[in-house]
Amino acid sequence: MQTLELMQMGLDSLEEQELQETEGGAWPKWLKGVTWVSIGNEIIENWEDVKKGLVDGWNSIK
Repeated sequence: MQTLELMQMGLDSLEEQELQETEGGAWPKWLKGVTWVSIGNEIIENWEDVKKGLVDGWNSIK
């Protein structure tokens, strides 16, 4: 068991608050939504380049 192994080495596992601090916490939901909208907008505005890149990539694996 992970906890037992840590204790044998004189270590202790991180608690939830400590994990959030080391992982940087979480992004707010509104920021995630804005990010997806921005990505979608970039794809729409640059569709011809995106399509060409996808076609070129697909053709390169044939």
